Parts: sequence; structure tokens; C-alpha cells
Amino acid sequence: MHAEPASERVGRLVALNAVLTVVARHSNLLLPRPFEELAAAVGRFAAFQLLAVVFPEPEGGLRAYAVFRGDALAAAPFGARLPAPAALFRRVFAEGEPFSCDDNRAGNALAQMGAGEGCLSYVALPVRAAPPGAEPGHPARSGPAGAGAGGFGCPIIAALVVGYGEAGAAASAPIPLLEEIADALGAGLDRSLRVVAGEREAAERLLRIRELEEQHRNLLDNAPLIIFRLDPESGELSFLNRHAERLLGVPVAEALKTPGFLGEAHADPEGVMCFEDAVARAKLGAPSASYEARLRRRGGDAITARGTVYPLVSDRGRVVAIEGVLADVSTEHAARTRLIQVDRLSTLGTLAAGVAHEINNPAAFILLGLDMLDRLLRGPNVRMEGSAASSASELVKELRDSIKRIVDIVRDLKLFASPPQPEGSRRTLTDANRTVESALSLTRGQIIERAQIVKNLSEVPPILMDDGRLGQVIVNLLVNAAQAIPKPSSKHEARDQTVTVETRSDGETVEIVVSDTGAGIAEENLPRIWAPFFTTKGPEVGTGLGLSISREIIERAGGQITAESPVPGRVPPGGARFIISLPAAGRTDEATPSVSPVPRLVSKRVRVLVVEDEASLARALSDQLGRVHEVALAPSADAAMGMLAGGQRFDVVLCDLRMPGMSGDVFYTRIRESDPVLAQGFIFMTGVGFGADVERFLASSGRPLLEKPFSAEDALSAIAEVVSANSAPRAEARDSSR
Repeated sequence: MHAEPASERVGRLVALNAVLTVVARHSNLLLPRPFEELAAAVGRFAAFQLLAVVFPEPEGGLRAYAVFRGDALAAAPFGARLPAPAALFRRVFAEGEPFSCDDNRAGNALAQMGAGEGCLSYVALPVRAAPPGAEPGHPARSGPAGAGAGGFGCPIIAALVVGYGEAGAAASAPIPLLEEIADALGAGLDRSLRVVAGEREAAERLLRIRELEEQHRNLLDNAPLIIFRLDPESGELSFLNRHAERLLGVPVAEALKTPGFLGEAHADPEGVMCFEDAVARAKLGAPSASYEARLRRRGGDAITARGTVYPLVSDRGRVVAIEGVLADVSTEHAARTRLIQVDRLSTLGTLAAGVAHEINNPAAFILLGLDMLDRLLRGPNVRMEGSAASSASELVKELRDSIKRIVDIVRDLKLFASPPQPEGSRRTLTDANRTVESALSLTRGQIIERAQIVKNLSEVPPILMDDGRLGQVIVNLLVNAAQAIPKPSSKHEARDQTVTVETRSDGETVEIVVSDTGAGIAEENLPRIWAPFFTTKGPEVGTGLGLSISREIIERAGGQITAESPVPGRVPPGGARFIISLPAAGRTDEATPSVSPVPRLVSKRVRVLVVEDEASLARALSDQLGRVHEVALAPSADAAMGMLAGGQRFDVVLCDLRMPGMSGDVFYTRIRESDPVLAQGFIFMTGVGFGADVERFLASSGRPLLEKPFSAEDALSAIAEVVSANSAPRAEARDSSR
């Protein structure tokens, strides 16, 4: 072997030094600028047309990084994936030996592409990874042979490709120099691969982070909540999700630019105070309790939201942000409000029952007393002049009418105190005109201070619907009509306003019309008045349930209710008109039979036990009934039980239903068990003729009822009917006992 000339050795070392300088300068050679520097360093010592480094891909093919002399890039993009020539791949990567091609023009697609760029021949040399711990340029040819290492211990990671512009030029290529350059590149390219892999992994992680951020943002934007973040120093918005735009009707960009946006979004001073207090506590790092408030909506009704504000605190205890959520709880709030309203109605029913009982008992005494006074004044022993007698008689009549008016008002409470019955129950024939009169008696006080009442009631057939529900609807419409008229400053102004109630019928349907001369209903609100909880009144005036419930009642009865505003033909335009249309009751309609008036029968003298805890009423009954029958008084059911246990016998028992201690229904139940015949002589009295418990008991007992106040004639007729109905069974019972 000939010794290497010193000049060649020096030239080789200079070339390697130039290559290693580039390798040391750049952590990643697989970028355009570092690779161009590498090509320039190699080109100073070995002429070429093309310099490339290609890497095998796991899926097959090659990844090529190449430059041409004269800074002209190859047709394939830098770092492009290319098909792998089988001969090159086998020779370089499998056998670890240099591969040369003297004429690209007859080769595969990759070779022909090189020929198209002016590269007609080339050599490819294996590039091995540096041994662990080796410095760049350390030879990678030591160690035992291994697969894919071409007989050397270090794996082949790439191929250095040097191309020439002339066919056959590859045969004279400086292979030893190029092999040393390839070995010198091993550590740098190995490091570059790790950098590329790290950058690729980092890029994939960054892409994943961005995808997660996008998913997170989509989650926040589409969550059914208003989610916000505030700057802990200024308290202004720094983030607001897209759902806030849908709920509040304000674009997010506009909200973020508006100072104090969330505070202004709270519709009530109490809500603003709660929000500002929660933010102030969060600035101090303290959480606060959730709160409920109304939020304004641009172009719509306010919503009810539950707000929670909390601080984000760093590990060092510093408040870095303030976050919060506002959840739309309008539906929940509406349901809760409705439950409260139902509870209030239930309480009203209880109060109405108590009021009716306390009013009807003394009213019954007064009415009986007036009957007695009238009889006395007409007696033979009372002498009055003609005018005095007439005045006294007229006064008694007016007193009796006044008491009956009080009683009618109390009885009208049953329209609202009793709960709605299940569908199909208590369908009774209802007189529309009588119901209108009752509703007017309850609402007259509210109407006359604002307007005059005009009634146009025609003869109409009865209608069939749930007991008392029609009155509830009419009262609601009358109250709404009164509230639609502003309070006048003088009586003259009140005379200019009217609330009109009309009834009419074509024989098939019955219409009840309630109209007013008030402010009317805005056109945009007309379709919304039937929605539950919609109201233009303040919360202290209405809940927005009245019209919704009214429509439900009317439609359940097979009718419809409509609204018009302004009232057609009215000049100037204004007011509102509600029309209730219900089917007239036909002969085939099934109605719950109502209690017929007690017939006026003449009865023989019988023994009557009056069980009544109101002493004055009991005495009045005794005086009135004692003219015809033998009457005994018991102040309680317990006292009556004692009288019966002592052997006293009675044909008829007039018993109050509600008494201290033992109630009338319990007393009746005990008598029915011990003396069924006497139980058939019971007549109940009550000042509260409504309520589920009362109605169930009366229906099951089948006994007649006198609703207080009643006249002496009513009581005598009831006694006569019971005596007549029981005379035959009692005669049979006496005969059988003999």
C-alpha cells in the first residue's frame, strides 16, 4: 500500500474540519440554511452538481434534503418524501456499501427527476450514527458487524448522495474523502434527527393543546351558562363565553368593551348590590354565597339567573383572576313562583272557610231575628200608625236585604277558595248571568273607584263546566280591566271610564264579553299575554298567572277565550276586550245534579233536637221552630250524646257541622252505628258549604244541608221533608219490633 501524500492528507483534514465546523455550529442540519452551508463546505473540496442526504422512512421510501450548486433548489421540496430505488436501498442501507449510478436517464423515477435537474450520475454513501458519547466526526466504523450496518457496529441512519452533471462522472468520484465526510456527518445528522423528532413531537403536542383549547372554548361557549372572567384589579371583563350573547342579546365583543357591563346587566338594584358584593369579596380572595337576580335581555324580557362569583388564587395566595357563572333559572323560578301562588290560594281557601263560618253564624241569627221581628211587628198586639208601620216594614226589608248581600259575598268566595276539581268532576249547569253578578259583587269596590260599571245581560242558556271556575275567570278579567284604568283625580274622570260586561247567545254558544276603556294592550304583547308569568304589572300587583289559568279553565270546558286591543270601533282607539265563548248546555249533557230547593211541606208536630254551639242562633231557631214542633237544644255534640244516652228520643236532629270538640260528621257517624233510624232524621247546618272534606261527607251521608243563614221557613220545610221521607220506614220498624 502506498503512503498517502502529505498534501492530500492535509487537504482531507481541511475538508473534514470545514464540515465539522458547520456540524458544530448548527444543532439541526436538516434546515435549508444550515444544509446550504454544509453543501458549500463540501463543495470547496469535492466538485458536485447535487448534494443530498436521504433518510429511510418507516413506511417505506426516502426523506430527501438536497441542494444544487448555484443555490438552485431541487424540483422536490426540501424535506420531501420520495420513492426509494431498490438497488440503492439494498446496497447502502442493507449492505452498508457505497452505491453509484453512471447514467440517471435510464433509471427509475427518482433518477430521472435528478437527470431533469442536470444531474446525470451520482454516488450514495452510508451515514452511520455516532457511538454513544462520541464527538461529531468520530469514526463510526469500529465494532462487530450487525444487521443493516454494513458490517460495522453503528446503525446506518442516512445516505449521503453526491450527484454530477456528466454521465459516468460518478466513476471518478473521491470515494475515500466522501466516506470520511459521511462518517463526520453521522453525529450531526443523528442529533438533527433527534431535534426533528423532538420538534415534531412538540408540534404534535402543541397541535393537541390547540385542539383541546378549541374544545374547551367550544365547551365554554356552548355550556348553558354565562361564564365570565374579571380582571382582579379593575373588575372589568376579560373573558365572556358565547352563550352570554345568546342569553343577553349583546355581542361578546361589545360586552368586553363596555365598562361595568355585568353590573349594568343586572335589572334590579338588589341584584347589582349582590353582584358587586360578590366581586368585592373575590378581590380579597374570599368566596361568596350564590344569589338570584334578574338580568336584562336586549330586545326581550328579563331572565332570572343564579350567580356565583369566586376568586382564582395562586400558590402564593395572590388573586390572579375572578371568575363566575350565571345560570338561567327562569323556568325553575317560574315553577317556584307558581308553587308559592298555589300555596297562597290554598291558604286563601282555608281563610275563606273560616271567614264564612264566622260571618254566616251571626248572619243566620240576624236573619232569623229579623223574621221574628217582622212577625211581631205584624202581630195583633202591636199598634202603629200607617206611616210608622210602613217605615218599620221597609226597614226590616232593607236589613234583610243587606244581610243577604253579605251572605252572597261570602258564598261567592267558594268560587276561589275551593281547589280545581279533577277533569270531568262536578260539571254543573251554570247560570252565566248569575256568575257575572257574583263576580261583580266581589270586584265592585275595585272598579267603582276608577270607572262606572255597565251591564248588558241577555237571557242566555246555561253552560256546563266545573263548578265555580267560570266565576274565577270573570273576576280575573274584571280585576284586570279595573287595573288597566288609571286612578282618576276626580269623580268626573271616573264617570268618563267604563268597565262593561255583556252576555249574549245564539242558542248554540254563550258569550261573555268584558271590555274596558283603559290603556289597552301593546300590539307586541298581545300574543304573549296567555304565557304563564307574563305580566306588564309590577310584582306587587300581579304574578302573570291569571290569564294563563283562565284560558286553561275555559278550554277545559270546551270553549275559547280571545283578546282584542284596541277595542274595534272605539274612538279614540284604546281599551281591551276579552270574549269568552262556551257551548250552551244541551239536553244530552251530563251534569252533576244540584240540590233542589227544599219543598214547602206542612209537617205534623215532632220532637226536634238542635245541636248548635252558637247560643244566640240556637235560641232563635228554638223560638222559630217551637211554633210548630217540640224543640230541645244541645250546645255541643257531646251534650247531645248525653241527652240521647239519658233516654231522650227525637224524630229530627238539626246539627251544625263545625263545632268545638266533637264535630257534626263524627256525631252523625256514631249515631248511624248506634241508631240508624235516628241517623235518617239528621239535617246538617253549616256556615261553610264548600271544601273537599265537607263535600265528600255530604255526598257519602246523603243527608240534606241548610247553608247558613237560612230562614225559619227553610228549616221547617227541611224538617217536613225528612219526617215525610222517614215515616214509612219507621212504621215498618215499629211493626217488626212487636
